Amino acid sequence: MIIIEDIKIINFLQDFGSAKERQLQCLFNKYNDNFKRLLSYNMISKKGEIFIHNTKKIDDNMLIALDILCEYKGRFVKFYRGNFPVYITFLTKENLLYHIIVADDGNKKGIIKLVNSYPLSLPKADRLILAFPTREEVDEIQCEIPFLYCTYPNLEVINDEITEDEEIY
Repeated sequence: MIIIEDIKIINFLQDFGSAKERQLQCLFNKYNDNFKRLLSYNMISKKGEIFIHNTKKIDDNMLIALDILCEYKGRFVKFYRGNFPVYITFLTKENLLYHIIVADDGNKKGIIKLVNSYPLSLPKADRLILAFPTREEVDEIQCEIPFLYCTYPNLEVINDEITEDEEIY
């Protein structure tokens, strides 16, 4: 029999595709759980530290967006999977809507164009969190709304146009 909490995690993995064990621990407040029982339902598989829904594939950019979301744990009320280039949208306790946008080497120029053409190209948001593989692109971004620019995989904040109490760290 499937427990309700497991159904929530399976639905999450179906929506987001995959997640690292530590991300699931953070988002579901189960810091001592290894989630191995999920594998017995034959809907979830595990590759290394990543749990993946059997109908999905691992999306490295989504894993980065989930890392960012985990940094905002305790500050958001709701979160949703977005459509490219917005990976995750979340609403904070202060009623601010954030979009997490992750670029990789193959699409970073296009992402910069989309961000610079805001509001025409992206759904409405109060703040953006932009994650890029390197720091070179930060000077090319001229966005009308406040944004936080960070590089991954370490989520190093390069440019912070968001006030200090809203920072990632």
